[in-house]
Amino acid sequence: MSDRKSHQGLLYRRDLDGLRGIAVAVVVAYHLGLPITPGGFVGVDIFFVLSGFLITGLIAAELEAGAFSVVGFYDRRIRRIVPALVFVCACTAVPACMFLLPHELKQFASSLIATALSASNFWCLHHSGYFDHAAGTQPLFHTWSLGVEEQFYIVFPLLLMATLKWRRDRIGVIIWLLLAGSLLLSVVRLDAHPQSTFFLLPTRAWELLTGSIIALRLVPKPASRIECDAAGALGLLAIAIAVFSYTPKTPFPGLAALLPCVGAALVIWGGQGENSPGRLLLTARPLVFLGLISYSLYLWHWPLIVFANLLNVEALTELQKFAIAGTSVALAALTWRFIEQPFRRRGAEGFSRPAILWSGGVSLGGLIAVSLIFILSQGLPSRFPQQVLDLAEAESDSSPLRKKCHFDGTAKGNYEDTCVLGEAVPPKTIVYGDSHGAEFSVVLGSLAKLRNESIREITASACPPAADFSLPTRKECGRYNAAMLTKLVTISPATIIIAANSSAWSMEMPDQYWPGLRNSLTALSRAGHRLIVLGPIPHLPNHMQAPATVARWTGQGHDPADFKFSLGDRFRDVDANLRSIASEVNATYVPVAPALCKDEQCSAYLEDTVLYYDDNHLSVRGADIIAKKLLAPLLWPEPNTQIFAGGRSFP
Repeated sequence: MSDRKSHQGLLYRRDLDGLRGIAVAVVVAYHLGLPITPGGFVGVDIFFVLSGFLITGLIAAELEAGAFSVVGFYDRRIRRIVPALVFVCACTAVPACMFLLPHELKQFASSLIATALSASNFWCLHHSGYFDHAAGTQPLFHTWSLGVEEQFYIVFPLLLMATLKWRRDRIGVIIWLLLAGSLLLSVVRLDAHPQSTFFLLPTRAWELLTGSIIALRLVPKPASRIECDAAGALGLLAIAIAVFSYTPKTPFPGLAALLPCVGAALVIWGGQGENSPGRLLLTARPLVFLGLISYSLYLWHWPLIVFANLLNVEALTELQKFAIAGTSVALAALTWRFIEQPFRRRGAEGFSRPAILWSGGVSLGGLIAVSLIFILSQGLPSRFPQQVLDLAEAESDSSPLRKKCHFDGTAKGNYEDTCVLGEAVPPKTIVYGDSHGAEFSVVLGSLAKLRNESIREITASACPPAADFSLPTRKECGRYNAAMLTKLVTISPATIIIAANSSAWSMEMPDQYWPGLRNSLTALSRAGHRLIVLGPIPHLPNHMQAPATVARWTGQGHDPADFKFSLGDRFRDVDANLRSIASEVNATYVPVAPALCKDEQCSAYLEDTVLYYDDNHLSVRGADIIAKKLLAPLLWPEPNTQIFAGGRSFP
């Protein structure tokens, strides 16, 4: 991060603050869900390149002048990083105590400890992927990038110091080899280990080293104005292509990260000339201002987005998003002025080195101490009435047979490995689906047992019953479905219930999902099976977990029965497509939404029950309500008082 004053011979460059302004702006826009920047996450990669350039330049200049000290270096890092970080974390802990449920507060506390120890990237690796919806519920998830940076600067200054002292003539070879090795590791590991490749230093170090090679002049300076102009223009173009064309589906980092990183490097390199068009653009006052407050803006924006989503039942409106952006900028400007700037000063007007080192350690220790209180007190459950805590418990109301009977990508996934639920008799009914079929299977198995019958469960995570369908992260799905369909078309005719998260698959991979589902159903119909196609389950907006959201709503003084959410704009199209495909193959179509929704408003709480255990999967109790209303009359048309008396014994 730059400062307005030159330091140890490195002149302040306004264009770099402008580049930093672009980086933070696209990151904030991406996190707000603005469609104009689907690849805005590459702003972090621009930060890495800038950081590598600036910090390497400072270290090299001090080493050349014989003025470098490890203590002095970390004194600067603490001044730059810790005050604003501690302040924002402390402020974030306040709404966390107010609004996070006990299990959420414990998780927040563990992330706070990781943040204080510069290990957030390891915490994120074990809790959620960057592009996963679960990341949107973690107020400190964005600090993963700070962890990568600080881990880099634990090792790199010592490496650079040793190299310049003993292998000065080899410094270029060493830095280039480290960069190439890290990049190669990022490319090679990306497909098999996308999470660790995204979060960990070994596969990210090359991005910081990209800035280092410019700072160390391992590439020559531009020889002419034309080179400066061309480099700046090409660099900005490369960044723009990444920001506007990449999406969360883009395999990243790997080779894809080269575009924004090389783009940032070209801008830095080309900006060393004077008055190039790119430099003039980047020195515009608004961009420079955003660059100056970029660190605080990066810290503030994500917690504001997380809590805004947690406290809103519906998806954020455009007006709300711009309000969050404006609030983030205002808080960042104040933090920069009254927190960042004073702590950077030395001498009579600022803080001495011992004071900085002592206060930095104490403040980070304070965050850890508070976090331990949250964890050891089990998330301070006394903050909420018992009803709120009971509602939140619905998150554990998923199928107890998921580990045994639900294919998760690690099991063999053969027909013979599937479970038969109910009585020990050949099943006449099969539930074939993705994870949306798991809870229906356990409920229908219990209902079948009351009639001395059984149900076969054929369900798989992230794998709908669509022929030749496979996600990039779940490539075994195609093989799994091929094996299941091959067996299903040879068995005696049965009733097959199709349950799938059609709302998700039709959005992520419509060209694979709809034809694949049609082909699967056609094959099953031709084999003589009776097909029942379940309609889509309405999803909660913002990907918020229903148990926690209903519990928070209730904690604010509302009746949980009054909790409603919008059906969503795409739902009708998904419903219509499923209905059409069911009609084509003479299947019985069973829409689920009418049982949950009225006038486009849906319930997540009925009959004293939270209907979901997350944002889109029905809980076992929710599936029980729907199965008795919609499926039992089709499977067992004659009255059976046992089934509808409400008694049940789930396996």
